[in-house]
Amino acid sequence: KEGRTALHRASERGHTAVALALAKAGADIHATDQMSKTPLHLAAQNGHESTVKILLDNGIDPNITGPKDQTPLHLSALHNQPALMALLLRVGAQINSVTQDGLTPLHLASQSGHTEAVAQLLEGKADIHVKDKQGRTALHCAAAQGEVSVIQLLLAAGSDANATEKEKKTPLHLAAMEGHTKAVSVLLAGKAKVGAKDMDGCSPLHHTARNGKERAAGVLLASGKTKNVDDKNVWRRTPLHLAAEHGHELLVGLLLENGAKINSMDNNKDTPLHCACRDGRVGTVQRLINWTNGERWKSPY
Repeated sequence: KEGRTALHRASERGHTAVALALAKAGADIHATDQMSKTPLHLAAQNGHESTVKILLDNGIDPNITGPKDQTPLHLSALHNQPALMALLLRVGAQINSVTQDGLTPLHLASQSGHTEAVAQLLEGKADIHVKDKQGRTALHCAAAQGEVSVIQLLLAAGSDANATEKEKKTPLHLAAMEGHTKAVSVLLAGKAKVGAKDMDGCSPLHHTARNGKERAAGVLLASGKTKNVDDKNVWRRTPLHLAAEHGHELLVGLLLENGAKINSMDNNKDTPLHCACRDGRVGTVQRLINWTNGERWKSPY
């Protein structure tokens, strides 16, 4: 039902002797299933080295493309098969080949948090600066998923902590907006700019404020760059505007404690209090009123 041949089945399960017998009997080693995978793709993603060798010895191209132009190296990276990756690279697999989405094997290994696969690719001199169709580097992919060990490997290899994708977001933006606190810390240590602005003029702190990521916001603020607490985006909204609008009370308190201006006005002349009132954020409204009346709130972060 998947459009797979007997050789597909043997390759997927690593039955090397069976695969050899089928190949000698004239089985089509280039046959594709309904997902456009060849027997080599299946053997590679499942880490069956001996079967891969049989297929290669019978003339299959190590760079043959499958689903979305993924090569066997893409799939072995995605499934964390470093030994098999080393084999493919030895026989001429292109380390920087890209899929239809512009993804290299390094992108796939990075976003999946596969440190062994990433290390194998870095050892093979994979290009750490390649961008996919969204403009993301491997470091962006790792940051978005909070893959700290991979981030450390990529930074040590010279990845640009301030590279921007199509929306001008840096890896720090992506880690911050998802609340990946440890990733934020590692990126800051790697010289990521805490005040970097995306295409909407939003800093990483804006994104933590909008998404209610208090701990990540705390790390950003503790980096000694509290001068960014009142950064304004293209609508002249500060992180406090966004936290208030979305009803993130802890973040509102955290921002105020770090010097955010409570009466800052955006393009519509709205203050954070206006934003909280408009969206019915009762707790946030009370927090802002209490602060105005002199109450001080101590951050737990």
